[in-house]
Amino acid sequence: MIDIVCLKWGNKFGPEYVNNLYAGIKRNTNIPFQLHCYTDDVTGVAKGIKCHPLPDIPLTGWWFKIWLFSDEIGIEPGNTIMFFDLDTLVTGNIDNILQYEPGDKLMGLQNFYHPTRFASGLLMWTHGTQHHIWDRFQKDPQTAINSTTDGDQEWTEKNTTSPLRFQQQFAGIYSYKQSCSRGLPPDACIVCYHGTPSIIQSYTETVTNYDGIWRPQQWVKHHWRSR
Repeated sequence: MIDIVCLKWGNKFGPEYVNNLYAGIKRNTNIPFQLHCYTDDVTGVAKGIKCHPLPDIPLTGWWFKIWLFSDEIGIEPGNTIMFFDLDTLVTGNIDNILQYEPGDKLMGLQNFYHPTRFASGLLMWTHGTQHHIWDRFQKDPQTAINSTTDGDQEWTEKNTTSPLRFQQQFAGIYSYKQSCSRGLPPDACIVCYHGTPSIIQSYTETVTNYDGIWRPQQWVKHHWRSR
């Protein structure tokens, strides 16, 4: 069994994001898994999802991802962990991904806009192998935060050795903006959102922002649902 984790902090994402991610994974794998949600509010989170309280530490948003590398998260050392950002659609079978064994390596995304950089929308590691990322951070969190311009993913990349990239290991992992705004690629299994439009916006409204005009795509609703 693999431990899958997600993080819900504040009011950016409602419980539907947790529940729909859970349902999407269930529909698209035969691998036994447990979804763990680390959150400050369990209201509305579906049964079957194991909720854990966030620690009472002065962090916000994505910086809690760094804490997931600690030994305080309630998962057995040696277990494989896969992290999903909540604004992720699972659209096809992910058995091959969930069966992967990362050993002592950390795997993350190849940044969709800057291919030489690391991105943390998806992560996979063996629990216990990446404690140093948190240990170094928690010695002086504010200095660590101030040392980055690209948030938690920059700190993570700086403090791990030769991280792997999902897109180099597996086919079918796409950016919504780059590859899916005019339809879902036939081999897609995971679609990552970043910025706007959100998942909900991507099928309900036209969004105009600095990098384009994004019109509603009705295929999204087929994959973003609670059953």
